[in-house]
Amino acid sequence: MDLLKIILSIAIMVNCANYVYANDFEAMVKARSDEVVKGCDTFEEKARTLRQYVHDKMLLPDSRLKPDGTTLRPEDIYPLNTLQRVDCGWGGWCDQQVAVFMHFAQKQGITTRMVFLFKKGSQNSCHTITEALEGDRWVIVDPMFNLELINHDGKMASRDDIANDFNIIRNPPTVKQLAKKEPRWENDEEWLKIYSNPVSIKFVLEGEK
Repeated sequence: MDLLKIILSIAIMVNCANYVYANDFEAMVKARSDEVVKGCDTFEEKARTLRQYVHDKMLLPDSRLKPDGTTLRPEDIYPLNTLQRVDCGWGGWCDQQVAVFMHFAQKQGITTRMVFLFKKGSQNSCHTITEALEGDRWVIVDPMFNLELINHDGKMASRDDIANDFNIIRNPPTVKQLAKKEPRWENDEEWLKIYSNPVSIKFVLEGEK
């Protein structure tokens, strides 16, 4: 009986510790998010600053290999990994970068949703981005490529903007910078593959089809 009480006591202590850790961690993420956007007043200033921060901090893991020589691909997007990913060099692909951006944005009161981009006729997602709600518009945020996508009104572009004018993808300086590093980005077809058929983007979290 005494042993059972001890076991139960330990279990309660562990659960309480996890609860405190989780809540402390959320406070730490909020503090980091506040630090990153310090001096930012508008929605777009905060969204751009957080996008840049995640892009700079979360390196792609292509160069990190397992002992067998295969790529060490991070599979999870668990929110409690947010600070480890930006501080400990965990890195991440588009999925993980989007998850971290969303976690930081949430702490600034920015509503976001994760978006998987699909090629027409394909069941496999070729890229993951997020959309942030600015007023009544869902604007595109792409942390991995750090694209500055601007519509004709000088605002952050939405998928409808891109559907109406694909030059929004072709022309931004960030695309040209990528082309300097990798010539394949000079080819419109590469962007068409990634951002193909914006009107048929599939959404998650919001339950849209």
